[in-house]
Amino acid sequence: MVDNFLKSSIPILLSIVLSSCSIAGTWVYERLDNYLADYFKEYADFSKEQNNEIEKISKDYLDWFSANELPRIKLLIKELKDIKSDNPETTVFSAYEDGQKIFRRTNSYFEEPIINFSKTLDENQIIEIGKHFEEIREKREEEQREEKKDYLDEILENYVSGFDRVGIILREDQITIIRSKLQTYIPLRAEWSSLQEEWVNEFIQLLKQNNSKGYEEKMLLFLQSIQSLGDGVFENNADKNQILSIEIISYVFSSSDERQMKNFRRNMDIYLKSINRILSKRSVN
Repeated sequence: MVDNFLKSSIPILLSIVLSSCSIAGTWVYERLDNYLADYFKEYADFSKEQNNEIEKISKDYLDWFSANELPRIKLLIKELKDIKSDNPETTVFSAYEDGQKIFRRTNSYFEEPIINFSKTLDENQIIEIGKHFEEIREKREEEQREEKKDYLDEILENYVSGFDRVGIILREDQITIIRSKLQTYIPLRAEWSSLQEEWVNEFIQLLKQNNSKGYEEKMLLFLQSIQSLGDGVFENNADKNQILSIEIISYVFSSSDERQMKNFRRNMDIYLKSINRILSKRSVN
């Protein structure tokens, strides 16, 4: 459940654009509520009534997202399609700001459903949820150990594959420049993982108080705290990394040749057509 509240480490702009990739197909999009519900159901052995509620929450979220956020994503993609290679910074920063707003609105949307649902959990289910989070953490750490990649090399690969997904196959000279820029990147994975683990542990402890007086207010404040994990130093370093991400993304657009930009705009058109089909279908329904 809480994974939807945890910040992504993928470069900000690409995470926004790649989110649109996941809704590029109408058939897939209309089943996202089922995928989301199935994901939540893995956290514990829920009752039939609880599973029905999870399905309702997931469907309501998809309806809300379609009505409120999908049109905004459409406008965002339009802006990105028209990005000027001689001055991309303004558009890139605007996309970053819009992405952050989408992230915050989604978090806010889930606050009430999570609080209400959490009040139906019994002690065994709360224990199961805690174990599931631990399994997720262990699996993630094991995958990182098995990859045996340098952290910066992994981030570089994320940029290369991310731009590839939106139609820009980076040239060797661009990859070289990005690698050079990443030398100033501040590794925060270990600290962020520790903060996540601490947050999840506190979340589980708070769930155990789901029948106590004032629980709703306490849980609301706690869910909102995910936006400000870490001390001032951590926040400052995270901001520096975000600024670097915007700088790198702006560099790629400013250095892209005609062929790269043509492919990028063609991909944006594909996403826009898919979103138009989704919005059209939902307006009819």
